[in-house]
Amino acid sequence: MTILQPHPCINFRRTVAILLLLVGICLANAAPAVRYPRSNHRTRSDISYLMRYRGSLTLGYLNHDDKMDFYISRPVVLGGTVAVEFLPTGRWKCLQEWNNASIGLALTAVDLGHNKFLGQAIAPHAYFNIPLVNHPRAIFGLRPGAGVGFVTRTYANTVPDDQRWKNIKVNGEQIANASIGSIANAFMTAGFYFDFPFGDNWDVTLSFAWQHLSNASIMTPNGGYNMFNAEIGMAYTPKRKTQGFHHWEPDPLCYEGLYQHVKKKWGIELLVAGGVRSVYYKDRDWFGTATVSLSGYWQPLAIFRIGLGADFFYDGAYAAVCDEFAAEGNRHTTYFSKTYLSESRVTNCLRAGVSLQPECIIGNFTFGYHIGLYLYDPVKNLEPYAAVKNNGGKPLNRGIFYAYNPLKSSTYQDGWCYQKIQLRYYCSEHFFFNLGLKLHFFKAENLDFGIGFRFT
Repeated sequence: MTILQPHPCINFRRTVAILLLLVGICLANAAPAVRYPRSNHRTRSDISYLMRYRGSLTLGYLNHDDKMDFYISRPVVLGGTVAVEFLPTGRWKCLQEWNNASIGLALTAVDLGHNKFLGQAIAPHAYFNIPLVNHPRAIFGLRPGAGVGFVTRTYANTVPDDQRWKNIKVNGEQIANASIGSIANAFMTAGFYFDFPFGDNWDVTLSFAWQHLSNASIMTPNGGYNMFNAEIGMAYTPKRKTQGFHHWEPDPLCYEGLYQHVKKKWGIELLVAGGVRSVYYKDRDWFGTATVSLSGYWQPLAIFRIGLGADFFYDGAYAAVCDEFAAEGNRHTTYFSKTYLSESRVTNCLRAGVSLQPECIIGNFTFGYHIGLYLYDPVKNLEPYAAVKNNGGKPLNRGIFYAYNPLKSSTYQDGWCYQKIQLRYYCSEHFFFNLGLKLHFFKAENLDFGIGFRFT
């Protein structure tokens, strides 16, 4: 009996793979070609971008509070920025609605003007170029952005070891950085820019901006840095149109206009958020915070909405008592002479108010600056510390509105007005994530993270 053997040149698995590949090619050629309408270009992986590369030099000054007694009153800021910007050639609806805005990624590095206490800072961040005046010869617009800022000098690496967590000044002489307590900080910038195109691919760029570095009181001290900087530089755009970087024909099937097709003009949203904060560097304690906010919104435009909200706050820092009232074994004691806290009460931790909430809309994101008024604030009658102590320890008797100086450190108090910077991302029709920063006239109180629900 003869047993048939396969030919040595034949590989069974390879033959099957080749046959399957040939069948696939035949089926692919037989199927109709898939066409993408222009309105769906933004969902494809081959979106083309108009790109620009920008470099600029920075000159400005650092504005600080009276806690920082430097040898020079306003340190000079010197540095530069390198950036790459992307204009998605008229195909992203959310950017077309903002006058064909562009997205930028930048790295800013500056010397803060006083090496012993301030050192240097480097800040990778993202930003938008939003043209307001778009002319072939000149472009004027807004440039908001945010990112992370890293500094080389903090309280911890400038204070002598024998004075750590004890002092910032000794005999009136500055011994440590009183404004920054952490290496990593939030970086925020807002300003306006001018672009002057010349030639086929080049621009002269000029900008003026406010830039801020702080850690939102997560680690004290946290006075923060406020810089007011001017930048001048050059930008190069490969293969751009001669009209300029922002002169790009919008996609008519993608753009619907600011007034048309607003999905929902009215809406109600509930937000629950929480975070941590520290109050004073000598305390070395962290306290929990919480926010519950119920807001109603009216959206007249595709890029803007405005709301009215009821805000409820919990701040665990006000459960601490001042050191002169501290009993033995008391868990939380504060050495910060801001609020006259003689007893540990939960009611001192609660505040409530109403806020006006204007917000900008960019795709699934909203960015808002909320301005609020406290209607319930038990600690307002316990601030400033010296005034209550001189009153025999009795709380002050204040109404909703009262005079106070929010920027004077010796009588610092929150006052009747609060603000919140909110960034929200809507991951579905109903749910969103929220990043919020609560302030009192640019003095950060706490950073919180939350989740919210949008009612339909």
